[in-house]
Amino acid sequence: MQISWFNRLKEIFSYLLTTGIIITTLFCLGGYWQKGIIFELISHFKVQYFVISLILLCCLGITGKKRLFLVGTFCTIINLTPILPWYIYQNSISQETANLRILVHNLYGGRNSQYSQVTRMIREENPDIAIFLEPTNTWFKNLQTLSDILPNSIVSQFTYRTPPYGIVAVYSKFPIKDYSIKFFAPNKPTIITNFNINQQAIYLIATHPTVPIYTSSFKQRNQILEELGKYIQQLNHPVILAGDLNITMWSPYYQKLEQETGLKNSRLGFGILPTWPAKGFSKSIVYKILSRFFQIPIDHCLISSEIQVVNVKTRGNLNSELGSDHIPLITDLFIR
Repeated sequence: MQISWFNRLKEIFSYLLTTGIIITTLFCLGGYWQKGIIFELISHFKVQYFVISLILLCCLGITGKKRLFLVGTFCTIINLTPILPWYIYQNSISQETANLRILVHNLYGGRNSQYSQVTRMIREENPDIAIFLEPTNTWFKNLQTLSDILPNSIVSQFTYRTPPYGIVAVYSKFPIKDYSIKFFAPNKPTIITNFNINQQAIYLIATHPTVPIYTSSFKQRNQILEELGKYIQQLNHPVILAGDLNITMWSPYYQKLEQETGLKNSRLGFGILPTWPAKGFSKSIVYKILSRFFQIPIDHCLISSEIQVVNVKTRGNLNSELGSDHIPLITDLFIR
């Protein structure tokens, strides 16, 4: 009798585990079925779905249910499919010495006062171009201390209608001869400039689309990405699009941007490299636990096919000291 109850319990447990794996797979595939704020929201957590399904699969293996284990394995492989390409070596990765380093960092506006820690990190990384999102007047005063290594800068204008989280700033070692500030949506500036690197003209586009937490802001972010895509298609030189795009690589709206522009994410071959939320950003235990599991890559550096990637990394080991909910993304490029 005891053995019968144990076997019955084990069977129920195995079906529950299989159901859990199937549900994670449905969530993984959900972002491909339909566009919309809910479907896009669930599209961002591909890594988490795979990790959950893998844990459940290991538990399922213990039950000895071979058919269910095969079903679970098939679903787990599906969950792995969107992740694996980011860890596979790409032909666009160069063994040359990088001649352009780009740093992208969302400073978290007026809620971050770790000025000296950030400027020290910038000096250590020594970028050729640094893109800062959400700077304030106080931040500009502190970033001015970097003028010996980044003497040139562009700042999107402050207006009473432009809150700090809408500001974009570009600091550069290279002379800035020509630039424009475009608004692909109200109060959301995008900086567009060009540099000559290795006798090659390169367009740099620094932007920070709206955080898509409401239907209105979701539509505005998509509008910005759509207008950006149209603009980039008209350019006749290689392009670098960088910033906090508030979107992951698995979103259909992101994939549409890549398809229309021909740009590729510099992460390819270097891993997922999540940039938000930073693990040490909050002292809350709940936040620390959630941030370790729900990190996603929303800061990006997209490049034209003419540009090669040498290395991509984050400064995740220092995010607790930098005071922002974002982790800096650093990209080393080779311009032929």
